[in-house]
Amino acid sequence: MNLVDRFRRLLEQRWVLVTLAVTIGLVSIFLLSVTVLNDFMEYLVFPKVKAADNYIYPELRYTFFDAGLLLWCVDGLVVSGLAASSALVNRITSVWFYRTLTIYFALFAVLILGGILMLVARSHGL
Repeated sequence: MNLVDRFRRLLEQRWVLVTLAVTIGLVSIFLLSVTVLNDFMEYLVFPKVKAADNYIYPELRYTFFDAGLLLWCVDGLVVSGLAASSALVNRITSVWFYRTLTIYFALFAVLILGGILMLVARSHGL
């Protein structure tokens, strides 16, 4: 039995699906609410309130990072929903669950690398 089959067997257990659904769901909801509120303030409220003070929008790299973070959170909610539905119905997990879970972890890696690149660029004055 190879590693992929062992991983799939692990993900077909109900307690793993429930734990995954709750953990990913709570993290996604929290980060989504914080990011949406922050972006609402930065891009809609502050430009109107601080227009007389020559308000400057956040740099483009922060906009791209926030867009990636929003995508990651929405994908996390989808993964959480698919995991919860698979656990509640007690059926074999679907192909879409594995695909969205793969996208979830790939987007997480992209966010980590993007954050590191942003820190490096800022330390070099870019």
